[in-house]
Amino acid sequence: MTSARQKPIRSSSVLATWTITALLAATIYFPLFFKEKSATVKDLQKNELKAYEHIRRLINAQSLYIQRDYDGNGSLEYALFIPHLWRSIGKNNEKIKVNLLPRKTAFAIGEARTVNGYYFVQKFTKTDPQNPENTVDIDPSIEWGALMIPAEPGDGFLAFFTDQSGLIYVNHSDSRLEIPDDPGTDAQWIPLKDIEHLKSIQRQVRDLYSLN
Repeated sequence: MTSARQKPIRSSSVLATWTITALLAATIYFPLFFKEKSATVKDLQKNELKAYEHIRRLINAQSLYIQRDYDGNGSLEYALFIPHLWRSIGKNNEKIKVNLLPRKTAFAIGEARTVNGYYFVQKFTKTDPQNPENTVDIDPSIEWGALMIPAEPGDGFLAFFTDQSGLIYVNHSDSRLEIPDDPGTDAQWIPLKDIEHLKSIQRQVRDLYSLN
């Protein structure tokens, strides 16, 4: 009685099997050895200090923008859109170089385009002084406003706001992600004296970072 002849094992089949096995092992074990490092309080505070510097640059850029009719519309106005502080649009839709802000900073206007984990939210309306139940558009010839907030909890905790006053306000309360109507009359928005004042506030509210 003769035994059945065994079929030779193809090297290509072995290679494919080993490849699939390796991929499965990598899927299981790779996250165990290369876990993404979670942000520390110091990481958040570092981003906040950088956000403070970015918003200071925004103030300086707006103060220069209003001194010149960059878009050629015949009037001096603040940039209604922050990207226009890098490149404005003329009355004939032509692109005009401005370069008062770096491109990356000027386009930090959404969660997908942050700078050091923060992005701007612009103020376009305010409470109507004649009818507090309604809002009206802000007048770019005399006013502007911008909120700067972290995109994710791991990017930062504090929020910043500034406007035509040139003051920078910081907020660590639950309302920090909302554009203030008048931060000067809202105790939750603290006017900052300088970066050392900001560092002092960071130390005072350190316990809140873990709750973010």
